[in-house]
Amino acid sequence: MLGSWAQQVMVDSGYAYPFGRIQAVTEGADIFFTNLEAPFGKTGKPFDKKFTFQVKPDLVKVLSAGGINLVSLANNHTMDFGLPSLLETQALLEEQQIKYAGAGRNLLEARRPATMMVRGRKIGFLSYSLTFPEEFWASDTSAGTCFPYAEFVFGDVARLAQESDFVIVSCHWGQELLDRPKPYQIKLAHQLIDKGADLVLGHHPHIIQGMEIYKEKLIAYSLGNFIFGSYSESARDSYLLKVTLLEGSKATKAQVIPISVYNKEVEFRPEVLSGAGKESFFRKLKTLSSELNNDSFVISSEGYVTRIKS
Repeated sequence: MLGSWAQQVMVDSGYAYPFGRIQAVTEGADIFFTNLEAPFGKTGKPFDKKFTFQVKPDLVKVLSAGGINLVSLANNHTMDFGLPSLLETQALLEEQQIKYAGAGRNLLEARRPATMMVRGRKIGFLSYSLTFPEEFWASDTSAGTCFPYAEFVFGDVARLAQESDFVIVSCHWGQELLDRPKPYQIKLAHQLIDKGADLVLGHHPHIIQGMEIYKEKLIAYSLGNFIFGSYSESARDSYLLKVTLLEGSKATKAQVIPISVYNKEVEFRPEVLSGAGKESFFRKLKTLSSELNNDSFVISSEGYVTRIKS
């Protein structure tokens, strides 16, 4: 979320500024995904709610400067300035050759997946928002984000799985500052995997939630904050999730790379944790994840995650 307090820092410090301390981790990625929490643009009128965000159009170049090439638009701020800002955001992303999913002029558009060819394999991506206000959810006749209604979501996932080599599903869900997923998150994540998703990525709580390995597929219920324009005392640490798709299969290797997102110290420039901070983070993530994996969740000192088979 490049608005609010972060905006002027980006203007003053340059587009690549926020990635300076993590570039060694991210620069080799074929796909660099993030949830885009605020629209770009100068158009539209703010929706009547407590927090509305809109980011200067030029700052879309922050994404490309950092190598981000896939974003979710399905969240509770994409429609803060209505359809005009959504359309401006989509046009700016397309100019930068950044793929997106999760919002559109109507529900049909919002359901549309993004696809990418990576090393000869087709990667499919779908994105959903389960957050309020409901006015932001697209309908057959109105613009907005994609709420995963049961009448189409499982069919859409299954169809994409038939057409793709690997399917990623992004979900904006849960409760802010809650470190455990709600039952509906767990149920939906399992259903998505049952229908063909290979990786489920969650966000919205601003802090991390546990990870689950379900049917050998990874669910990250909340990745926490990343480059986010606030000085929150609650959102202090987070992680980059590095997922490697193994050759000739849908199997993956996953590594958690803990980062500090405590902006009073890092000033919108996440920093990889080391030493005691890294060890403390892994203890917390293991505790949260063990609850979801019947105590069989394992995370190595280097952040590789596995599940002990019974």
